Order: sequence, then structure tokens, then C-alpha cells
Amino acid sequence: IDAGIVSFALGLTTAEEAKRQRLLKGLLIALVFGLFQFLMLWIGSYGGFLFAFSSYGYLSQVVVCGVFLLIGIKLFQEAQKDEQKELSWGMVSLTVLAVATSIDALAAGISLGTLPDARESAMQIGVITFFVCSAFYLFSFLFSSIPHRWLMRFGGVIFTGLGLRIVWHYIT
Repeated sequence: IDAGIVSFALGLTTAEEAKRQRLLKGLLIALVFGLFQFLMLWIGSYGGFLFAFSSYGYLSQVVVCGVFLLIGIKLFQEAQKDEQKELSWGMVSLTVLAVATSIDALAAGISLGTLPDARESAMQIGVITFFVCSAFYLFSFLFSSIPHRWLMRFGGVIFTGLGLRIVWHYIT
């Protein structure tokens, strides 16, 4: 679901682009998130056991929380500026977001290590993630008529909420 929510937020940043360009970016987002869900689960099934049960296992969620909170704060700051600035993102930022939303899949992959063919299960999850991200991205098109500043604020709420959810998970 995290990958879908991030896909929705990224879809909000493409509201000013041509429809064909938006659809191509949506396809790229869905492919990257699906690929990273697959890879992280697959890697987790083979090597995640050592990471998750080491004394450093909690750091993965701290890093993800930090990334989401920083993105949320940055979006709030950008929304307060009067100038109309076009948001853009490239493969590096998309890859960082894909890794951040897939880190928990690395730990979840440990349970897949007990299955005879973990790669097949990881592939199915990657395909499902592709479709979920595609749906969330397309759903963001409904919000394209909303003023840019409000979309930035909404994106800030989404990313800050994801970060706070991780904090809440550790508190409870």
C-alpha cells in the first residue's frame, strides 16, 4: 500500500504534463515499484534473515521514516512559496522512493525463504504491486484540477503521515 500511496503522490506532481507523458511516467513508476518489491522480497528470502535479526535491523525503519518525513517537510515548505515552481523527479529520486517503500519487503522476505521457490512468490507480489501502483497513479488524475499549492500540501500530508505511521508502529 505504501508504494501505491507514493505513486498517487507522484501522480499529483505530473498534473501539468501532457496526457501521454503522464501515462508513460505512470508506467515507469509502477514498473520501478513492482521491480523493487520483487527484488527486495527475493533478496530478503535469501539474505534478509541476517539483517532483520541483527542488532541493526531497526535501522531500516528509521531510515525509511527519515526519508518520508524529509519529503513531507520539503513539500510543505514548497507549498508556502508564492512562486509557481514545477516539480520534477528523475530516476534517482524514484529509485530512492522505491527502496524506501520496499525495505519492509526485505524483512518480510525472510518468511519466503522457507518456501521451495521464493522467486515465484516474490514475482507475484511484484506484479500485484505494479497493478496497485498503476491504479493509485491513475486515481491521482482525478485531482489534476486542484491548485498546485494545495496538491503540494496534500503530498506533504501523505509523506508525513507515512513517516509518522512508522514512528507510531515503534511506539505501540
